Amino acid sequence: MENLAPAPLAPHEQYLDHVQVDYDLLVYTVGSYHYNWHHQIELFWLLAGDVEVNVDGTRHVLHQNDLLAINSNCGHATFALARNCIALRLHLDPAFFTRQGLDLSHGQFELNSAALKLNVNYAPLRQALAQLALAPQQTTSAFERNALIYQVTALLWRGFFNAAAPTRHLPQRRQGSIENVMTYLNNAYAQDVTLETAAQIGNYSPSYLSRIFKEELGINFYEYLVRCRLQHAVLDLSETTDKIGDIALANGFKEIKSFNLMFKKHFGQTPSTYRQQLSPTVRGQNDHFKRALTPAQSREVHDRLTQVATAQRGNLVSPCESCVYRLHERDYQDLKAKVDQLKSVLNH
Repeated sequence: MENLAPAPLAPHEQYLDHVQVDYDLLVYTVGSYHYNWHHQIELFWLLAGDVEVNVDGTRHVLHQNDLLAINSNCGHATFALARNCIALRLHLDPAFFTRQGLDLSHGQFELNSAALKLNVNYAPLRQALAQLALAPQQTTSAFERNALIYQVTALLWRGFFNAAAPTRHLPQRRQGSIENVMTYLNNAYAQDVTLETAAQIGNYSPSYLSRIFKEELGINFYEYLVRCRLQHAVLDLSETTDKIGDIALANGFKEIKSFNLMFKKHFGQTPSTYRQQLSPTVRGQNDHFKRALTPAQSREVHDRLTQVATAQRGNLVSPCESCVYRLHERDYQDLKAKVDQLKSVLNH
């Protein structure tokens, strides 16, 4: 009988010698607005307090234990509505998903437990996050941490990715010269910056710079410039008593009207309304934004995460797990998984 050599594995069946997991996890105290944006997908879990989260001008009020996903390149900021607001945030590189063969070019993650109170994936997602936060690199193997990241990302993908939703542009790898332009804008935001002057910094034509800004950063040149100006203006609103008109001019806005319009577009409120919300407590917490917790806070967080990480499955289930709504959602999730499996078979 002829001995046949085993068929080579198809590309999607080959095993990898090394698995690289790109993530960054941080637990911190929330203070006043710190506006930022980045190419990573962010998973936000409020461990304590009440917080307002603003994402691309839409305001969400989160309470203790709420979860929120922020898609790549969305401008966002958090604001403490109470004392001792503590959050856990996880950054995931979109490349991690694409390396696993998942398509992020169409759709976006839709996770907001403040808007949708019930979802069967919330409890296991919190537990995986808690276990990851309690797994220090000194005593936990990369294998164990990678396994937890795969749990988190599988829950995110299976339960909260909507392929039919409007697509969020994922930035491409940046060219070195556009980094020079970004550095220039980060330093010169308060000046009368134009597309033409920035193009000269990067040795581009204005039209080409405009195009690659959109392609590589997901936002156009002027949107990036406005975000830089707002990033500094919101700090001035929080940390100084300067007049709003003076703050506008000091951060590159030619008039207070345009500052008000851009602030409301990105934060859903006017600069004066935001400033009125700033209590002495919130102002005091501003210096501790994304810094190490106090010893008391660290003990509180550790106890909270340990409770979630070690809970039995039955203890993670809310009373609503047995209601009719939950049963119907389970049926939906099972049917969705079967449809996805069938589509995968047909595609191959």
